[in-house]
Amino acid sequence: MVFGKKPGTPISPERMSAALRTNAPADQSKFVRRAPRADRQSTWAPCVLVWEPKGREEGVCIDISESGARIRFRNKPMIPAKFHFVSAKLGINTPAEFIRQDGQDIAIRFTS
Repeated sequence: MVFGKKPGTPISPERMSAALRTNAPADQSKFVRRAPRADRQSTWAPCVLVWEPKGREEGVCIDISESGARIRFRNKPMIPAKFHFVSAKLGINTPAEFIRQDGQDIAIRFTS
């Protein structure tokens, strides 16, 4: 036996057309269209996430919109699901929730 790739088998034109054919899903209720993304404004403002009991993480808000923000931290923090977002420079002190984390950046949604 020789190591490497197996020799390819040709695909019939019927099988290729069936594979490329797109069919609409039968159950449209499973697919929810997301709302358009809110306009984001780039910024570089210090901020703090605060939660009970005595939890606190300082970061920098790198972009913000009416619905949420993206925050960058020096380390990879462990953030709870609900907290308060505070930024004196932006004049914001509002409840928020954790959406996702990508390395040192997190996305949050304002819940007011």
